[in-house]
Amino acid sequence: MAKKRKRSQSIQIIKKSNDLIEARYRFDIWETRVFLSVLGNIHRDDEDFQSYRIRYNEMIKSFGLKSHQSYDLLRKGARSLMSKTFRVNNKVDGFDRVKEYHIIRTVDYLQEGQEGSGIENQEYIDITVEPEMRPLLLQLQKNFTAYNLKHVAKLGAQPVRLYELLKQYESIGNRKLLIEDMRRMLEYENEYPRFADFYRYFIKPAIAAINKNTDIEVYKEEKIKQGRRVHGIHFYFRAKDKQMKIPIEPVKESPSINFSIGDSSSIDNQTTDKDRLFAKYQEVVISKFGVTPSVFMKLLDSFTDAELDQAVRVTRRANYNQQIKSNIAGFFIQALKKGYTDPKEEARKGRVVDEKTKKAKRNKQINDIIRTITKENPKITEQAIQSLSENYIIKAILDEKESELGRPLTVEDFRKYKVLREMVKGKIMEMEAGRFGGLKGTK
Repeated sequence: MAKKRKRSQSIQIIKKSNDLIEARYRFDIWETRVFLSVLGNIHRDDEDFQSYRIRYNEMIKSFGLKSHQSYDLLRKGARSLMSKTFRVNNKVDGFDRVKEYHIIRTVDYLQEGQEGSGIENQEYIDITVEPEMRPLLLQLQKNFTAYNLKHVAKLGAQPVRLYELLKQYESIGNRKLLIEDMRRMLEYENEYPRFADFYRYFIKPAIAAINKNTDIEVYKEEKIKQGRRVHGIHFYFRAKDKQMKIPIEPVKESPSINFSIGDSSSIDNQTTDKDRLFAKYQEVVISKFGVTPSVFMKLLDSFTDAELDQAVRVTRRANYNQQIKSNIAGFFIQALKKGYTDPKEEARKGRVVDEKTKKAKRNKQINDIIRTITKENPKITEQAIQSLSENYIIKAILDEKESELGRPLTVEDFRKYKVLREMVKGKIMEMEAGRFGGLKGTK
């Protein structure tokens, strides 16, 4: 029987040897949560592993989960963790060797398909850890890293790994990591072969999640190059209670209404749009639903923002109503591919149609006013561009676009590219506010 111990609900210390942090392994989000829950139950004075009981209602509190999520996720996470291993690199007599550790010895869980009064009291798992893991987790006196579980509770499985790698060097405040080493530790050798993709779909979202949810902040990154090839990144970070407050000049957001200067059509960059969708949905699709990054990337080639949005809403409601019989990731993928809907979604579509009609009418009114203004004052577009370039934050965006194009921006560029066009539109509406009346600021 699992040993019960009193422990603080607010402080659960995770303590790992540095060899384990830099080991080669890859967990999904529920395998990560199960393993961290086990580590949170290990005491610093333990000489041997115990049988660790993890209750589902405690995991809900620890990781800030929704109470309607199924115990089945905990059971599946624990069972799949039994098949996972850590691979630790070491050198012996000048030769590279790998020691592979099996992690979990036994898992005791509630059998599927049972119902009845008192079943909530059975929604736990009992786990025993392989004794060979002792030097990596018990009686650690040196070469280890410790942190509070609450600081990673809201991170996805892969951001946790980057957090731990940086946390190892917290006293120094910076760390250089080679891309090859990160790929090895994360088992990402066959995913994101280009550095640009690896940075865009792993490093950048991981940093954003760390800065938003943990006790440290990555405030600077430097790419380490060999010739033209990036082979590493130098991360600079600090504890949030020591960070400097940097004043940022407020920027007025331009209304997000489609609008064209003159008669140019919207031309969007496909890669940029894919990046935007990945950034928008990765937290829920990858971290919450458990879809792997590589699968999600392939889905983004075939589905639109609206289709993704619908699949996310339908999956969330189905999960809330306990209608998902298999895993959430599988349900989401099918909801996306087959266009699943539900009564609330159908009602929403009716409201969206009405809103689109109203929005189209507003857009036409705004475009008509813009055309009238530009006819009356042909120089207003250039004046708007000049005014935008005087804001140092927007200037940085314009400089980046010039760097991408390899030349100075022209007025035609502000007609051609949607982001630039939106900026000019907002500025003209601001400069001629009285001409737009109640249309100004509508969305």
